[in-house]
Amino acid sequence: MKDLPTQLAAELSGHQGPVRAVRFNKNGNYCLTCGSDKTVKLWNPHRQLLIKSYAGHGMEVLDADASHDNNRIASAGADKIVQLVDVGTGQVVRKIRGHLARVNCVKFNEESTMLLSGTYM
Repeated sequence: MKDLPTQLAAELSGHQGPVRAVRFNKNGNYCLTCGSDKTVKLWNPHRQLLIKSYAGHGMEVLDADASHDNNRIASAGADKIVQLVDVGTGQVVRKIRGHLARVNCVKFNEESTMLLSGTYM
């Protein structure tokens, strides 16, 4: 097993308030962050470059995941909504409602044919 890093490699600044999750895409070239500022941000962490910010949630965003082909981002919010966004255009493709409480996690399956979300009350 490789040794874990001992030094900070990069610092990504851009959220207003706490960051709730950081997720790398499947090949590790990009990462998503989400937080209490109601946004999901797409980064190139190797260049410390913010590529795009995605809005649409009414409350803080608690988790996010990129589809296998990197064309869609799913996000889970304290507003009880799972949101699906087109990466290129930034447009909300779908808002999925039905949770009775804040949505804490969201994850695509490996083929990105299914999206799972979870909550607890």
